[in-house]
Amino acid sequence: MKNPALGDTGWTVWPDALLRTTGFPAVGLDAFHAPSAAAAADDLLAGHGDAETLDKALDEAIAAGAAKICEIAADPLFREAITWQNPGVLVTLNSLVAGGPAAARNRRRRDRERAVARYWQRYCAKNETIGFFGPVCWISVQDSPEALDVRPGPRLLRERRVFFESWALTAYADHLATDPRIRRHWPPALLPHLTLEGRTVLRPMQPPLPLSPVEAAVLARCDGRTPATEVVAELDRPEDGYLLLERLTERDLITWDAALPLGRTAEHALRHRITTIDAPDLRESAMAGLDRLCAARDTVAAAASDPDTLRAALATLDEEFTALTGAPPRRRDGQMYAGRTLCYEDTTRDLDVTVGTTLLNDLAPPLAVLLTTARWLTAALADAYATALRELYDDLREESDAPVRLDDLLSLSPGLFWGAGRRPADAVAEEFARRWESLFGLESQPVSGPESGPESWPESAPGPGQGSRTESEPGSEPGSEPGSEPGSGPGSGPEKDARLERDDARVRFAAADLAEPLARLFPAERPGWSAGRLHSPDLQICATDADAVNRGDYQVVLGEMHAAWATFDCDVFTAWHPSVDRLRDELTLDLGPHRIRLLRPGTWPRHTGRLMASLTGTTDRMLGFTAAAGADPDLLLPATSVTVTEEEGTLVATAPDGHRWPLIEMFSEMLSTLAVDAFKITMPGAHVPRITIDRLVVAREIWRTTAAETGLAGVKGERGRYLAARAWRHRLGLPDQVFIKIGTEVKPCYFDLTSPHYAGVLCAMLRAAGPDVALTISEALPTPDQAWVPDHDGNRYFSELRLQITDPVTVDGGR
Repeated sequence: MKNPALGDTGWTVWPDALLRTTGFPAVGLDAFHAPSAAAAADDLLAGHGDAETLDKALDEAIAAGAAKICEIAADPLFREAITWQNPGVLVTLNSLVAGGPAAARNRRRRDRERAVARYWQRYCAKNETIGFFGPVCWISVQDSPEALDVRPGPRLLRERRVFFESWALTAYADHLATDPRIRRHWPPALLPHLTLEGRTVLRPMQPPLPLSPVEAAVLARCDGRTPATEVVAELDRPEDGYLLLERLTERDLITWDAALPLGRTAEHALRHRITTIDAPDLRESAMAGLDRLCAARDTVAAAASDPDTLRAALATLDEEFTALTGAPPRRRDGQMYAGRTLCYEDTTRDLDVTVGTTLLNDLAPPLAVLLTTARWLTAALADAYATALRELYDDLREESDAPVRLDDLLSLSPGLFWGAGRRPADAVAEEFARRWESLFGLESQPVSGPESGPESWPESAPGPGQGSRTESEPGSEPGSEPGSEPGSGPGSGPEKDARLERDDARVRFAAADLAEPLARLFPAERPGWSAGRLHSPDLQICATDADAVNRGDYQVVLGEMHAAWATFDCDVFTAWHPSVDRLRDELTLDLGPHRIRLLRPGTWPRHTGRLMASLTGTTDRMLGFTAAAGADPDLLLPATSVTVTEEEGTLVATAPDGHRWPLIEMFSEMLSTLAVDAFKITMPGAHVPRITIDRLVVAREIWRTTAAETGLAGVKGERGRYLAARAWRHRLGLPDQVFIKIGTEVKPCYFDLTSPHYAGVLCAMLRAAGPDVALTISEALPTPDQAWVPDHDGNRYFSELRLQITDPVTVDGGR
């Protein structure tokens, strides 16, 4: 299938796309809207209102909000969502329902109401792939005359499934292995970052470890596939072989467990492991335990749409797990993205959508601006890290005449990618932001700096990926004055004259007017590494419905640009795709075979089965660089087995089978992570206007402050908190509906500043955060009346359209 073109930009779009949606209607964000109370408070603050009017309006708003909270707390759909996410909150919901809306509003009551408001805003506003309150939907991108073709089905959800977290199955396998007769059927494996070379083990940053002939012979058979019974079978005394395996485990040379993969295949792998147990009684007992767990999981799945039954089923699953393993049914309590519980539910929306080329053509020019800057970003990161890795390589060459191994470079490089110290990526990200400022005419100084190194690139420098210097004078580029249409007035260029005053709320550009400065500020001939060809923007369409989009009555907001990241390559998404093999082939076509995959340890942040890469090709290699589970023995490439050499000025990594990669490819996933983090269109200052290119909003209006500057944390009483929140809103010139990211929180929260309930939530969060914590406030866009995704009852839901877009240029310059 030929990928649709992104207008005439040369970039192409995958024919598959994702629509991530909320599970609760967008209108739910209006549940606590209190315009009368806001008007009364504003009048009093302005000096021409009276306290009695405010108190009456405030009492009415609080009573209406309390009634709505009780209604939400009793809603079966909301209770089911809470049961999946945090069943302990059901006590709060039950108390609210039992007390009714007229219950005395003491501190405990207010805290419980605030908890409901916080969950409610998340379920109504956030496009998160979490259970039925964040269903995913695969849609198609086709050459179609309509911008959108939307066909809702008869239900909210088309399909829902419950999966085990892989850690839970590993825990059961480990429990089985406490019986040595069972453990002997688990396959020992050399740790994935180690290499057996004759009678020595190669280890990172350590001298080779000598082995006895017996140790070497046993380790040679520890391939992660062969059961221990077969590993020791050739020894004169197999019983001694098991003791040797124990010692090798204690010396951190091997793992000896069920070797379960992360992700949905863990259950199948464990079932297969159990079938290899040759003692019928042990095999039947182990399988019976697994069947008990699966039966309890299936009961959970069958409890869908009944929160009380679901809660009981989840409790039964917890009890079965603890009875079988002796372990608690939770891990990493309090951590996000940790796969804390035994199982999770994912769902798909009952909806069919086709995105037509009309929409793509409309969005092509502004998207091309973003994609051009993304290409520059990958080239800049590649240049910066090539320089840093070259320095490490040269240091290693000076220390020894022995060949440089990849594991030594990896061992020396963590500070380049993570940690609190200054990294090459930080300089690139700062330069990226400065160039965006210059593109929009927002910089206080022109982009300039020393010509050497990645710390700064002058405007006249060629930039990453270019081979020679090109001189360029600013000139008078067409552009946009603040608040005017693009190109209005002579000499109005985005770099020269579009600097904004602090009170400006909107600025617009035409993509065509940005072409010349874009080419000069973001010059890059090709992406920096193979995965740098793919970019995944999240686009939020602002329209009343699909018909409005087809009439051209819409605007689009950039949610996030996942630069250099193939976001479709994720188990939580591909689990629902009708042809995963087609997606895998598409990825191989774009990025090539023999891709390097990092074998991440289970302790890495956000490393769970749901987020595992799922489009690994048969020729890809899993790079083992530290102790980690889930290695495919057929694809494993230990970093200690890879040598690094210089060829014609370029560092090259070579595997034992002779396959070669540019060294930068061995770090490709790390670089992609950095690219996602670095692609931020952020402008400095306490206030930044909304910035729009054609019909694409690339940056929402933003305000920055601190908890102390709000003056809200220490305010007492509901009336006082409400007046303080309204006064703060006026001081900053905020809209009534905003998202606020508090520095101590992982995610932003929605706030309706007309609502006394949300005012209470905000004040409580700021008290807990502390005075020095930073706040970033952004306008709420789309608004509830701009949610276009329908269900069968005519409700509308927030959504984000995720495209996967391919650069026409490959990393080596080919097309």
